[in-house]
Amino acid sequence: MGLKQLNGDQAMAYGALSSGVRLVTGYPGSPSSGTVETLIDLAKENNLYVEWSSNEKVAIEMGIGASIAGRRALVCTKSVGLNVMVDPLMALNLTPVNGGLVILLGDDPGGYGSQNDQDSRPLAASLEMPMMEPEGPAEAHVMMREAFALSEKFHTAVIIRETRSFSQQEESVLISDGPYQEYDIGLAREPFRFVPVPLNAVEKHRALHDRLEAVREWAESSVFNRETGKGEKGIIAAGFAYKKFLDVVGKDPPKDFRLLKLSVLYPLPRKLITNFLRNCQEVLVIEETEPFLETRILAIAHDSDCSTKIIGKKNRHLTREGELLRWQIQRVLTDFIPGVIPIREYLKENEVSERPKKKDHCAMCRYDEVLDKLEEAARSLGQKPVLIGDPGCLVTVADRLDAKYALGSAVGVADGLSKAGIDERTVAVFGDSSFFHSALPALCNVAHNRSSILMVVLDNKATATSGFQPHPGVGKNAWGKEAPALDIEEIACACGVKNIFISGLDDSKHELNNIFRKALNLKELTLVIVRI
Repeated sequence: MGLKQLNGDQAMAYGALSSGVRLVTGYPGSPSSGTVETLIDLAKENNLYVEWSSNEKVAIEMGIGASIAGRRALVCTKSVGLNVMVDPLMALNLTPVNGGLVILLGDDPGGYGSQNDQDSRPLAASLEMPMMEPEGPAEAHVMMREAFALSEKFHTAVIIRETRSFSQQEESVLISDGPYQEYDIGLAREPFRFVPVPLNAVEKHRALHDRLEAVREWAESSVFNRETGKGEKGIIAAGFAYKKFLDVVGKDPPKDFRLLKLSVLYPLPRKLITNFLRNCQEVLVIEETEPFLETRILAIAHDSDCSTKIIGKKNRHLTREGELLRWQIQRVLTDFIPGVIPIREYLKENEVSERPKKKDHCAMCRYDEVLDKLEEAARSLGQKPVLIGDPGCLVTVADRLDAKYALGSAVGVADGLSKAGIDERTVAVFGDSSFFHSALPALCNVAHNRSSILMVVLDNKATATSGFQPHPGVGKNAWGKEAPALDIEEIACACGVKNIFISGLDDSKHELNNIFRKALNLKELTLVIVRI
């Protein structure tokens, strides 16, 4: 055992490794990618399989398979990736897991690297899966180990939530030196255990609620929830927001108010919260981003006939948009408990120093040059095409797009515009990683339904925005070893796309312009692959 300075992502990785994890999957996206990348490095010395899957749905399905086999699996995703996983997760919740299965979920309050400002915690309640959130890296390491044990004890997948700012926090973490033992409880083969069907869906749902109630009882005395202090005013702070609160008041906060640290976010420990509320006249709830806990704590107060006043985001004492910053906590705290003196002053004008750092993987992006050539060709034809993009590197040219939604959505949205009968040519622009992630089903759809849109794949042979991780079109795997490279042209041809053009951005001066002119003039489904 020894102390090691780790950030949040690294602490999660070491926690998973020391838990005996056997399989790790994910799709690139920050936060959570750092955990996969750390485990890729650690896998070389341990019997551990790590991969960047083609998308998050495949990643979770891989994890489910490993769990059935009796091995422990970690699946890493960011917020919008959890959305992609929802379909299999809504069946997984009904099937009691075998080997421990943990989902590391990276939320991005503030939308620093995402197309939305999503709070994923309500999804845990919809999925009916336990969710926890650590206050810092040291607790994250312990929590990851506990999550695998909980998963097997209560036969449920467990979600651990982190945020982008949390992932960059550093702390001394006590870790074991290894070697790390692989965990294997054996393949489970039981009739209907992993087979939800209409005949047993309600019965399985009832059993799920029994398991959740058992988790709730565990949460009542969990070490991850802790009450301190005394007084008539109380503060409930959740996960990393609790750490931010301590940064304002100090590691040893004043004892003249009650403080409840909550790191088990679903299901909530109702008895613990009820007792806390009954000892307070007024309670401030500190969380990020939406009033997820506040709403549920209000319901607990109502159900227990408790008259404690509860404030937070619903009445705008704290913002429910963007990252919760320390200056905001300081402001509401000094209003809520007059006389409390913060250990340091946080100012709104200095909030940029609180925001997480972001690596600019798009600094050398040349996608604007591609759009220049596309628009030049369109002007020469008297056209003004409607441009629909995908997230990713296209964020650098977002001001030139007419619309941009989720990964893989450009093709379907463009086709919807076209089928609606507009006169303008519609163009779907997306990256090579997006092609393999989820554009393929849409490509099959437009080929089958005789679409006339133009698709432009920007092929730079990487998942560039998140750090140049490989995908199925790259001739190497997560470890950098040689792997089959799937060919976009061959796949598109097999799917029924007949008009396919390929050009490099630096090919002869007029080649790409001429290709775009031909493609824009065609009234049939067309694909242009631009190699960057």
